Amino acid sequence: MKDFDTIYNELKTKYSNIDTERKKNINTFIIFAVITIIFFILSFYISILMLLPAFLCIVIGVIVLSKSISRLKKSYKNTVISELVKNYDENLTFNADMTISRLLYNDAEFEPYDKFTANDYISGKIDGTISFEMGDVQTYVVSTDNDGNTTYSTIFRGLFSTAKLPQNINSRIKIHSDKGLLGKFIPNKELMHMDSQEFEKYFDIYTNDRILTMRILTSDIMDYLITFRQQNKIKFEFTLKNNYLYIRIHCSDMFETSIFSNIFNYNTLKKYYTFLDFICTLNKKIYYTLNEKNL
Repeated sequence: MKDFDTIYNELKTKYSNIDTERKKNINTFIIFAVITIIFFILSFYISILMLLPAFLCIVIGVIVLSKSISRLKKSYKNTVISELVKNYDENLTFNADMTISRLLYNDAEFEPYDKFTANDYISGKIDGTISFEMGDVQTYVVSTDNDGNTTYSTIFRGLFSTAKLPQNINSRIKIHSDKGLLGKFIPNKELMHMDSQEFEKYFDIYTNDRILTMRILTSDIMDYLITFRQQNKIKFEFTLKNNYLYIRIHCSDMFETSIFSNIFNYNTLKKYYTFLDFICTLNKKIYYTLNEKNL
């Protein structure tokens, strides 16, 4: 696995032509915009008929820009993002045309929803060992008022992954983002408290096997979770159930770009790398911890 700066510099050198093309498309857009403004100005001083070529420029500009954006996003994902994933772990592949299964998401037993959408898909074997799938997911609650107007309210947006554990644990362990004080006062026989006050600040643990949970959540794993939560200021949850580990991160759309943004924005690509690394590393920590224990 290469470090991010090495991957970033290689991508920037190898695919500089994509950003060059993006800048050309922006220049084309600016030309259409300037011509349109000129025709609008002329319509005030010469003839109202000048509005016709102005509107024609708008239509043509929108069509050209839409096609440019579509080509850019496809090229970005098929090259930059695909290479980023491959360089992180050569056993993983990125596919922008596939999606992670809704059934897998349902197996993780997060909150209920009405509508499920997904895009972008990463799959393979972490370290050549751990069977892994990940995708960008969004879920909604759908409501309809008395006038027949339908509203979609986002429940979850972010990354979701699933990985096969080395053995069937025959148990269920859920680590959720802390619900706050209200959640602490709602009785739940599966709610488990840990010795780490710092961990309790950020997470609630629900389990039907407390001994197994203690053996899996080592101090190293808890410290890793706390550090990521503090450094990135985002929520995440995961579930261990039977022989699978499910992880999700609450975040904005991943692996996307804009025609008006630098393709090689360092912070954006670093975020993509960081989230991928966190999910893969957590999978490895839990997988190898289970592999070492006689459960």
